[in-house]
Amino acid sequence: MSAIGTPAPASGMRAALVAFVKGDYASGFFTRIAGQTLAVIVLIEAIFLAEHFTWVFRDAVRHEAALGSIGLILICTSTEIFDLALAIAILMAAYSVLLKMRENREMLVLFASGLGPWQLGALVLIVSLAGQVVSTVGSGIADPLSRYAQRSILFSSELGSLKKGVAKGEFYYFPSYVAYAMDNVTGGAPPPAAPGSVPVIDARPSAPLNDRTLFVYQQIAPHTSRVVTAAQARLDGPDKTGRIVLNLNDFTSHTFADAHPLTSANGAPTHTDAIPAKSGLDEMKLPRVNMKVRDMSQLMMVDQLLPFGPRSSNTVEQTLFEQLFVPDDHEPGARAAQMKLLAERFSRSLLAFLAPLVALLAVAFTARLTNWLALPLACIGLMSVNLACEGLINTIAPLSVAGALLPVFLLYAAFAWLCFTVIVWRHNDFVRPKLSRS
Repeated sequence: MSAIGTPAPASGMRAALVAFVKGDYASGFFTRIAGQTLAVIVLIEAIFLAEHFTWVFRDAVRHEAALGSIGLILICTSTEIFDLALAIAILMAAYSVLLKMRENREMLVLFASGLGPWQLGALVLIVSLAGQVVSTVGSGIADPLSRYAQRSILFSSELGSLKKGVAKGEFYYFPSYVAYAMDNVTGGAPPPAAPGSVPVIDARPSAPLNDRTLFVYQQIAPHTSRVVTAAQARLDGPDKTGRIVLNLNDFTSHTFADAHPLTSANGAPTHTDAIPAKSGLDEMKLPRVNMKVRDMSQLMMVDQLLPFGPRSSNTVEQTLFEQLFVPDDHEPGARAAQMKLLAERFSRSLLAFLAPLVALLAVAFTARLTNWLALPLACIGLMSVNLACEGLINTIAPLSVAGALLPVFLLYAAFAWLCFTVIVWRHNDFVRPKLSRS
């Protein structure tokens, strides 16, 4: 009889706990947590977007994006801080709800029922798991896709502006070109039409804005540059295969040695047709070459003017599944950058998991004297864990999935154990009311 009856208390406790989680009280608890979390996230996102609006608007205008495209880019930018905003929002919402439960003596009722610690632990655990899942989806799937969407919108906007015609007095920066468009040439012959053998699509063949006097600077070798001028220019295309035709009228080319070549964003020289390293020629002593041509048409691909790489080639645009199962070997440091980003995303998902536990700890230390200090210190402590984890990731520089996830998990597990130990030690402080009731 004793052997048969032994599991009865455990099964009865489990059934009572399941019934409590599915009950109206738990539903109200989760509803309050979700509502306050959403409100805090909206506030944080609004502050973030207001701060970054100038940068987003400047970048969008540089690519000649329309007003609707600017709005889409701004919405896509919101995912960059979503995971951190979620962790802070869960912490603040859980702290507010748990503190109100303590001051309304709901905690006393739960603990007096005999299942208080288990009931409270189940509520906190469900909030933690939900926060981690939402954070993982946001940082591992939504954010990479939104970054790719931003790049796609900017690319489409810039390509559309080129098809409509270049604007006068504007500089256009391409990977190895710098172009400057001047006023229309009046009274000149129109640019030559595209060759009949090339099936291109003329964006606006009859529009006068397609005819501009053009000045192009091109870096063709580490210390060799080319300057191209044209009385009139027109860009036809692209067609379905991505081919475009550049038509130039009264075309002049000057090739000369350049002691101060054009550099990219990282300071490296940019050039397309590099001269072999052992050509036997001193690049600084190359003779200047001049060339004049009446009409010229050059067939190019869109990528030569506006490169648009695949999403998998950019580390920040890779989803969580690609980081876990598809090693990035595009360049020597690509794998390290991929694993570093994976570790950071995992860290922020665990930050959302840890937030309700930190909120419970902050409630335990909230009294009349510390009412104004407990929540700010809890937020500082949570962000300090995130900073410590980022420092750990930068120090170890993981190159494998296990090396990226295991140190982060151990650090958060140690901090969670410390919080749990202090909560057990101060359990009376988050059960009994300590603030004056209004």
